[in-house]
Amino acid sequence: MKINKLVSMLMVLSLLLHVLLASVSVKAQEKQVSLPSFACLNAPTVSSFVPGDTSITSQNGLNCFAWQVFMGLNWAAKEGEPGKPELSVLAAQFGASGSASEQPTTVWETYANADAVFLPNAATPAPFGSQAKPWGNTPIPASCSANSTKYRVMSSSRKASMTSSTGESFNLSAETAQAFPSNNPNWLADKRGQLVYYEVLMSEDEYNFIVDNTLYDANGQADRINAKKNIAMPLGVGTNAKEKVVLGGLELKAAWLEVADPNTGNWQTDFKLSTATIYDESTNACSTKTLALVGLHIIHKTASQPQWVWATFEHKMNAPDTAKIDQLANPNDYTFYSPSCSEKTVPSACKAKTVSGVAVTKTTCDVNVSPAYMLDSKNGCEPYPIQVSRDFTIKDTTDNKIASINASAQALIKQANPSSVFANYQLVNTLWSSASINDNEPPGNPPLTPLSISGATPTISEVPVANTTLETYAQGFNCLSCHAFAGVPEGASKLLGGKSYATDYSFVFGFAQSASCYWMQNSAGFAWVDAPQGELTKQQCYNLNSCGDGGNQSGGGCYKWAAGPNHPPQPWAVQ
Repeated sequence: MKINKLVSMLMVLSLLLHVLLASVSVKAQEKQVSLPSFACLNAPTVSSFVPGDTSITSQNGLNCFAWQVFMGLNWAAKEGEPGKPELSVLAAQFGASGSASEQPTTVWETYANADAVFLPNAATPAPFGSQAKPWGNTPIPASCSANSTKYRVMSSSRKASMTSSTGESFNLSAETAQAFPSNNPNWLADKRGQLVYYEVLMSEDEYNFIVDNTLYDANGQADRINAKKNIAMPLGVGTNAKEKVVLGGLELKAAWLEVADPNTGNWQTDFKLSTATIYDESTNACSTKTLALVGLHIIHKTASQPQWVWATFEHKMNAPDTAKIDQLANPNDYTFYSPSCSEKTVPSACKAKTVSGVAVTKTTCDVNVSPAYMLDSKNGCEPYPIQVSRDFTIKDTTDNKIASINASAQALIKQANPSSVFANYQLVNTLWSSASINDNEPPGNPPLTPLSISGATPTISEVPVANTTLETYAQGFNCLSCHAFAGVPEGASKLLGGKSYATDYSFVFGFAQSASCYWMQNSAGFAWVDAPQGELTKQQCYNLNSCGDGGNQSGGGCYKWAAGPNHPPQPWAVQ
């Protein structure tokens, strides 16, 4: 009897275990089935993987590719290894919320900043991932050297704008201003009057291409063109984690909004935050600020897309749609729009914007109108709120399920981490070419601008691809139509017969300055001084050098090409 009871109990336990396992299996299947569906065959995953290329060249395929790149680049960075992800981080930790110090530094934030690559007088760049130094070759200001920010240094300097060459005005530097087809003011501030800062960063592959070929020097760019070598970024390859991935040419332009009080509102829960050193050239001082990511361009040159993939993301609460402003249920929820905007008179000490040659006298509450005056803190010309709206609604079309893909990607991120800050960002659109032409082929035939924009998809007539924080005042344009004209800087163009040779759709090469030629009498104890012949090209300097690896050894002394008299010589690379 006891044996029978024991057998019966074992059978009951076995049955219960079977039911329990079956229930767990069903729940696991339900969880798997409940994963968001994507209108593409290459659905993204919440992972650290950044693909080098896409195997699917369709609008929806490129949208999903862009989301995978976004997730991978926003993965937590590995401490001490710029550009590398921390593989021990779980998907459940992706986009951890919190204060700027609590949120992890992302992979792309550790990339090379353009300011750290294209240095004054074409000084040799520091190793990949080094901080930008907007104070240039001058001594580090005390307030800046004491700052412990690891990766981000931004300049709030009022450097001369393009109009300053005539002595007319001052404006934000190229690094802190946004795209705008005019010499008028182009800064942006939110509804609280807080300023937006911009930075340009590049992958290690792109950094190595520029540094290894001395393209951070305008003369180095001219040397390359004269040697019949194209300025062609490396191609990204590798579509999945099982393949060898090369990122190739990859650039980002980020829009960061200064946050006066990050402990209030939803800054810590809904925004990617970072701590930055803000350098003000007018005061030669640094201050520590909290910044919120509001916009992010990611452009990527791949083997299948040599005209680059142009993806742009922004925070979903940046601005309302222009067509829906009058029907907004919660108009106060937007960062760059307020129903309580009011006009004000342009201060007399400020350099006002001109329209048809006439200076404006008031600010405006109309949307997407560039600022009324140039910034100038010395004269009280501070940022004021700018009204922004989205001219082209993010919506699904027959061939572009962008709104649906965004909803799926946001749901996917929330499944991994319900409190992820990145679930609050959206892909505005992805620009690519359905008929890619590589103008840098064949090699040995450097092309002039403009480069091809054949097959640009979506077309401007269908919908321009623009970000409300990066092209606020130029939303009717497409990236390619502008970047096709990216060329060598003026210093290089002068050495190339005044021609504008293309720099592979990238404007970063235009930041390049030039080193100079210095001379020292061939005896111990003499100092390096400016070359006695006056301004020389790099080739002329090399030909005059009588020391070391000099060209014709006819200069009667030592010559070097360097960023300054006390800087080490740069490699000649001109033979």
